[in-house]
Amino acid sequence: MIERFRCHLLVIKQYFSLHDIQRAFSILLPYIAGQWKAYLGLFVCVLIDISLTLSFAWFLGDVTDTVVQGQLYRMKWLIPLGAALIVLSIISTYYDIYFEAVAVNAVKKELKTNLYQHILLLPIKNVSSFHSGQLLSNFTNDIHSIDGVIGRSLVDLIKLPLISIAVFIYLVQISWELSLISLLIAPAAIISGAVFGLMLRRNSSNILNLAGSMNSLLNETFQGFFVIRAFTLEHLFHKKYSSQNRELFALEIKDAKIRGRFHAGGDGIGSMVYLMCLCLGAYFVSSNVITVGSLLAFVNLTNHLVYPLTGLAALWAGFQRSVSAVERISKVLEQPVDSTVLPQNLLPQPFLKSIQFHNITFSYDGQHNLFDDFNLIIPAGKVVAIVGASGAGKSTLFNLLQGFYKPQSGVILVDDKSTEELSDSQLRSYFAHVPQETFLFDGTVMDNLLVARRGITRSDIVQAAAIANIHSFIQSLPDGYETHIGERGVRLSGGQKQRIAIARAILKNSPILLMDEATSALDSETEYQVKEALDHLMINRTTLVIAHRLSTIRNADWIIVLDQGKIVQTGRHEELITRQGMYRNLYDSFVRKGVAAVGR
Repeated sequence: MIERFRCHLLVIKQYFSLHDIQRAFSILLPYIAGQWKAYLGLFVCVLIDISLTLSFAWFLGDVTDTVVQGQLYRMKWLIPLGAALIVLSIISTYYDIYFEAVAVNAVKKELKTNLYQHILLLPIKNVSSFHSGQLLSNFTNDIHSIDGVIGRSLVDLIKLPLISIAVFIYLVQISWELSLISLLIAPAAIISGAVFGLMLRRNSSNILNLAGSMNSLLNETFQGFFVIRAFTLEHLFHKKYSSQNRELFALEIKDAKIRGRFHAGGDGIGSMVYLMCLCLGAYFVSSNVITVGSLLAFVNLTNHLVYPLTGLAALWAGFQRSVSAVERISKVLEQPVDSTVLPQNLLPQPFLKSIQFHNITFSYDGQHNLFDDFNLIIPAGKVVAIVGASGAGKSTLFNLLQGFYKPQSGVILVDDKSTEELSDSQLRSYFAHVPQETFLFDGTVMDNLLVARRGITRSDIVQAAAIANIHSFIQSLPDGYETHIGERGVRLSGGQKQRIAIARAILKNSPILLMDEATSALDSETEYQVKEALDHLMINRTTLVIAHRLSTIRNADWIIVLDQGKIVQTGRHEELITRQGMYRNLYDSFVRKGVAAVGR
């Protein structure tokens, strides 16, 4: 019981703390400042709105007194004045809506663009720490939930106190007694707003977190659709999504109830003040303390005295809702980036000497080293096969070489140039990577080939496709190179996707080929076509192969055998097969199983 009470006190303290609000504004202020013209326009509309509020109240009272006192001649200038006020109100309303839309949507646009760029610049290990569904939720839910700190709320910080002060001064001139009675409701309005705001913040945070989890589940469903079908997981995933959907519905209904009670309470307080002022004002009219017109002006402005008080509480509640969204976005924006400049797809650089790993120490978790004082020199123009058991560090070498991960110590040299001194664009221009699991973008065949490098012509693409043994197949498609291949190339077979990836690598024309050999899961005919394409790709290039097939290993100029991050053997196939060691053991193991592969 005591622990629960402490938790409630902590939440309340956090709610009334300015720290989270200040932090949210510090993140969003540069984006808000960039739209200062739109916010200035909104401020001008605020001043006009306050003036119109007082003017309409005065106009109503003056027209009423004119009629009651029989001074109808004054209507000659009151009617045109009323029409002018209406026209000015229409214009002000239009620009108020326009400037708010410009300000809010421009801030969101810039925030989305910068968040997307920031994610592109993050180290791979940092991106991997976020679920893709959570990152997607930052764009689809969180950014669209920050209106409470970038939209009308910012202007209302100025508008609500100003209109309340202006209205109170005006009301005091009519009747200070009625004005003081109106202020008696201020504590009730502020307290109710604070209570409901606290409830809204907690519920909104739950909604955003659950929406992120649902996006993650949807992402996994669409990415793993074939696995779901293969293992008949449809019922399980449907049950999980339905449960989360029901929970989200319950939270949204709860949010609606909280907001409904808040607004209903505010309307109730306003109505009570209106009724009190109307009754007491009627007495003042009968006592000739104020005129009928003054009473009408007063009760008309009463609501403008009440709603800024409840509005400030609602404004605080809106800030609290948006703070939860900004906090989730800030978790990504606060991650350190590798570079402040987006890499460019540069033309390939010549590679003449060697790749050198000098005293490399690397760990994924900072505690257990995969490589410890690792050294390796790979000469230019050679085909080097890297073999070893799973987890030996084969793929990690590729990742380190391309700068996807940074070693804790040591240096990697490409043609005697440190990879730390090269920009990401320069470093990656050295390499063409053909992964075992091919990824193609949603779009056409042509779209996927054009990403290889700048300045590619159609004849270049056709020539590369022919070398990769995929041109004839592309020509047989309904729209040839303009055929849409679907998300991740779902409309193509594995071998077709791999040959397009090989054509893409050929078009990049980099001097160093990194190849996680991609033929192990193919049928014999498709494997032959892919293998022939790979042979063409390797001509006149330095090739590093994470080797799975004996055919590749036999033809390699040099074989490196890795075991737990250490080089345990090197040499050609003919040499290593005659020695006792890991290579001979791997070879004998797979030969006994009738599988022509090593270290798959």
